[in-house]
Amino acid sequence: MMSHPTQTMRRQLLRLAGALLCSPVLARATDGGLPHAVRQRILSTLDAPLPKVLNVQHLALIRRFNIGWSPVESGAPMLNPAYPLGKGDTLALAMQAIASKDAALAAQRLMEASQMLPHFVQMADLKPGSYANGKAPFTLTARHVSLLRQQSWMPQEMLAMGAEDYLAEGYWPTPSVDGKRPYGDFTNYPVEMAQALGLPVRKQADGSLAIAPKLQAEMKMLHRQTMPALQVFVQQAGLRRNTV
Repeated sequence: MMSHPTQTMRRQLLRLAGALLCSPVLARATDGGLPHAVRQRILSTLDAPLPKVLNVQHLALIRRFNIGWSPVESGAPMLNPAYPLGKGDTLALAMQAIASKDAALAAQRLMEASQMLPHFVQMADLKPGSYANGKAPFTLTARHVSLLRQQSWMPQEMLAMGAEDYLAEGYWPTPSVDGKRPYGDFTNYPVEMAQALGLPVRKQADGSLAIAPKLQAEMKMLHRQTMPALQVFVQQAGLRRNTV
């Protein structure tokens, strides 16, 4: 059976993401051969309503999230689909994180936590400051936090490829910010960023909105910084509430 064009494109983007995020050659999750029971638990979890409470197991997984950069359109933060918990066997890492030997439960909690990621950004807070981020510290500002809360996350049904297709390709069905419209309705995302931050936006003769070239460049740089900003946020932010 031939693949739908959008599915083929999504597969190509997944492969590109894997290559960009993980290695110079095509990267695939090391645990592509998941047990049938685990795959079924993943699919049933994604079909079920999102939990209303973020529990200690969800938080333990979120703290280990490996944030990547989607290559779609302008690019945007995503939960790395090849290694959502960092390099290694994702299922084993998930079991370790929740302190359980139940592989299906670990997969369920990982899928729940990944779906809760956009909500976690709204539920938690982190003060501006310098935070460890790999080899170099990252300076988080109030602007970064405001932009993280403004970003538009795509639901699974908008990714043009079902969860079963993700798993068949050796990836985990993880969420991503919309690379085409990362902050709402505009493809001219720097304007929307400036609006969110209360910076000068002018209306042009044709009715469209614009910002100064210098501010445009600054917003594009800030947009790229939302990847490390989200990485330190998931690792360090404290919950203000635990209900979605």
